[in-house]
Formats: sequence, structure tokens, C-alpha cells
Amino acid sequence: MSPAAVAGYDRIGSSALVHTAQAVAAEALRVPFREARARVADDGHGALAVEITAPLTVPVLGSHATPDEPVTTSAHRARATIAERLRTITGRQVERVTVTFSSSIVDTPRRVR
Repeated sequence: MSPAAVAGYDRIGSSALVHTAQAVAAEALRVPFREARARVADDGHGALAVEITAPLTVPVLGSHATPDEPVTTSAHRARATIAERLRTITGRQVERVTVTFSSSIVDTPRRVR
């Protein structure tokens, strides 16, 4: 049985949009949630403009592990992932995603117990 139509509208508050963008960015960039910062603005036509500031994840120095791809390629892929995931979650079009790497953190391998 489908729900009956009810008058009104649904809206996602700005705080919810920012925290959602922060979570999606942290996942896409492989950084802790608390390290990613997000700003979200409406472009005036219903689409979102997202600005992400996060550290760049680098391999452990001396481990001889080299990234599979250049940083710029990773950033482009992360931007596309962030835009798509936000569109899927919120139902809003994402017009622009800007990623700024503000520092770097070491990607330490996690132990499996």
C-alpha cells in the first residue's frame, strides 16, 4: 500500500547538507571525518556548489609505496565521487565541487584483529 499524498514540502537543512558533504568527502578522500571540512552553497538555481578542505593522504615515508596515480587524478576522481554521492543522497544536482588539500596525513596501514 503506497502512502497517501500529504500537502507540504521536504527540505534538507544547511547543517545536514554540510555534514553529509563532510562525510562523503572523508570517505572519498580516505581521511578521518573530523579532518574534512565542507561548505555548501545553493547556486541560486537549485544546484549545490561544494567546497571541501581536507588533508592529502600520503603513504608512509620509507615504505617505498608509491601512489597508484598522481594527486591530481585522485582529486578529480574524488570530486566526481563526492558530486555523485551527494546527488544520490540528497536528490540535489551538484554543479561544482572544489577540493583544497590543506595539509597531509600519513596513510598508516590498519591492523586486522
